[in-house]
Amino acid sequence: MNRRKPKETADQALIIVDMQNYYLQSDAPFARFHALRAGDDALDYIQQRVNRIVLPNIGRLLFFFRERGRPVVFLRLCAQKADRSDLHPAFRAVWRDGANIDIPDVYPLASDPLAEVHPAIAPRPSEIVINKTTFSAFTSTRLDEILRELCVHTLVFAGLATSQCVDTTARDAADRGYTVIHIEDGQADYNEMFHNASLFASRGVCGGLLYETDEYLERQTILFPVD
Repeated sequence: MNRRKPKETADQALIIVDMQNYYLQSDAPFARFHALRAGDDALDYIQQRVNRIVLPNIGRLLFFFRERGRPVVFLRLCAQKADRSDLHPAFRAVWRDGANIDIPDVYPLASDPLAEVHPAIAPRPSEIVINKTTFSAFTSTRLDEILRELCVHTLVFAGLATSQCVDTTARDAADRGYTVIHIEDGQADYNEMFHNASLFASRGVCGGLLYETDEYLERQTILFPVD
């Protein structure tokens, strides 16, 4: 017997931030640039955490949201213009610095396969993929309009990097009246200190809803079982 789903099942969206190939492939221009600038191990922490913890947990979150028909939004940081003039100045400066030392495309164009979401959590054709050029997706995209069209009120955040694009987008969401939920083990940063400090600082701005994947899924499964 089918039961009517509570209205609340439709008001949450999973926001997966910048889980892209250029960020996660050890031979990508992004990794080569940071190895030269900060040492060969510059991205070791974030890449190891992603492979060991973040990707599996995002996979579980995706399964939960898809099973219940809840919206999933993938954010991608990439340029549309070849000269990267549409990127935030900080990203544009890094791209330019890379080009000056013969490491082109540190930040790829949207059409580059390196801009695609990691294949382990690839979007389905029906899911929303939004290209952004700034730290916060709200600044350079129609994200707010899209979420309101979907009647979404709560955003569940996972992805990269905790203290940068995840945090900035989450803070902007809070300013716009969304309830923000951070999934601690669904995010990663360049080191553990940045990750933990960012989540701690977000509590006062974003409402303090911070869960590990197990806890979030357990609570939600009890509240909203699958029909």
